[in-house]
Amino acid sequence: MKKHLGEIWFLIHFALEIICYQFYYFYFGNAVIAGLLALVYDILAFAPQLFIAAFAEKFKKLSCGLVGAIMVLAGGACGFVPNEAVKIIGFLVLSLGNAFVHVGGAEATVYRCENKIAPSAIFIAGGAFGVVTGKLLGQYGNPFIIGWLIMLVFGALIPLSDKFKGERHTPTIQMADTKKPVPLIVFMAFFVVSVRGLLSYGIPMGWNKSVLHTILLFCMMGLGKALGGILSDRLGAKKTALISTGLSLPLILLGGENMWVSLVGIALFSMTTATTLGILISAMPKHPVVAYGISVTGLLIGSLPAAVPSVKGFISNAAVLSLFTVICFVMLYFIMSPDKISVKKEVKKDDVS
Repeated sequence: MKKHLGEIWFLIHFALEIICYQFYYFYFGNAVIAGLLALVYDILAFAPQLFIAAFAEKFKKLSCGLVGAIMVLAGGACGFVPNEAVKIIGFLVLSLGNAFVHVGGAEATVYRCENKIAPSAIFIAGGAFGVVTGKLLGQYGNPFIIGWLIMLVFGALIPLSDKFKGERHTPTIQMADTKKPVPLIVFMAFFVVSVRGLLSYGIPMGWNKSVLHTILLFCMMGLGKALGGILSDRLGAKKTALISTGLSLPLILLGGENMWVSLVGIALFSMTTATTLGILISAMPKHPVVAYGISVTGLLIGSLPAAVPSVKGFISNAAVLSLFTVICFVMLYFIMSPDKISVKKEVKKDDVS
């Protein structure tokens, strides 16, 4: 079970985003209040995670995942009540519950996976698949009971994950350069997360003109996030981060009207999600869940300005995308430790006693 925590939380995260996005699109997708609620959702689902993470590290017996799942299901149940005010209250409870479930997933994967970042990356990747599924279920008016039941079923996996609650181990992930000051590493990693979150709204995607295109987009985003962790563990984090960052830029710029070129670039672009989280955990090994909270806060800070049309137009410029990508590349190169190459020693028969 311990070896499959990443996959378990992938499913939980997948279900979580389905219910949240289906609720939003089903009940508020075409309403005037939808724009305001979208902003409220982002703030309630992301901003509290840093504080919840600090609380979870202090109170080890608390199951943030289970608390969050109960809140999400309770808030979602308000959607069955034929009253607009009740639905909005439910949406707020559901949004805050989303934050608790995220922290529960981070806690489960960073404390029990020792020197591997892949389980956390796989957990995070589940969200992209859930977002597009929930959006489509909501936009096409499918019964909300579908999303609610999916969350109920996969939320039942959280108690299984909590069986390992007492097996907390300080992560031994080594991605940050220990010769650099920790505050500088944290600042630069936070900056990279924020910038990448902002730039994601400026990626040219003239090819995205159908439902199938949107599904492929989110699937490649999720695949990139998962691969970022898997390849970091197997090939080296610094190599993965720099190659994916460097290759993503030309593919994104050239893929404005070419779907497959763009999708590969977007997958590469998404791979730094795992490496930046690994850097923060590496710099703060005694507070790995807080490190996760910092990365989420960086993502929120980066994504909020994109709501302003002028900002979105600014970051869509090829020169701006290139400049910020180069800055991120340099920062990652500066704060990451060299990849360790494991050399297997051959044992001669004469050496064996």
